[in-house]
Amino acid sequence: MIATGSVPFVPPGIPIDGKTVFTSDHALKLEWIPKWVAIIGSGYIGLEFSDVYTALGSEVTFIEAMDDLMPGFDREVARLAQRLLINPRRIDWHTGVLATKVTPGVPGVKPVKIELTDFKTKEVVDTLEVDAVLVATGRAPYTTGLGLDSLNVETDRRGFVPVNERMQVTDKAGKVVPNLYCIGDANGEK
Repeated sequence: MIATGSVPFVPPGIPIDGKTVFTSDHALKLEWIPKWVAIIGSGYIGLEFSDVYTALGSEVTFIEAMDDLMPGFDREVARLAQRLLINPRRIDWHTGVLATKVTPGVPGVKPVKIELTDFKTKEVVDTLEVDAVLVATGRAPYTTGLGLDSLNVETDRRGFVPVNERMQVTDKAGKVVPNLYCIGDANGEK
């Protein structure tokens, strides 16, 4: 049974140091509370952590590649979340931009530098200096290093293990691999 779960997805150009530039996994173990934290990604993970950080007194800035905050949400849910969880708090945002270059800092000593690039034109449009950056750009299946290639099984471009409707792993030819199943985040099935 393959049930390896997922790991944070980190876009290229963002070095994770676990102290000033970190993922949601690191955020659960962070030893300090940044005064100002930028959150790259305004999906469920980013929104949940914005709630935590503002409750702890931090200012939050969302950096979102899409033109609207919470792009994957149902629009009615997004409007409600905006009204209840974002507008009344110390949260601002930059939409339609990518964090193309992030330079880690030193907690309480040196800020993190973030280069913002317009999503459409690919031109650098701004630079932010914040205390910390949470990379909340989603999660990816944890399927590397499982030795699947020795079974003639190839993950898709996103790393998901191919399965049939019974969650049985299938090889490159689409045939069932005997006695091997894959469930949860690793197979990408809903």
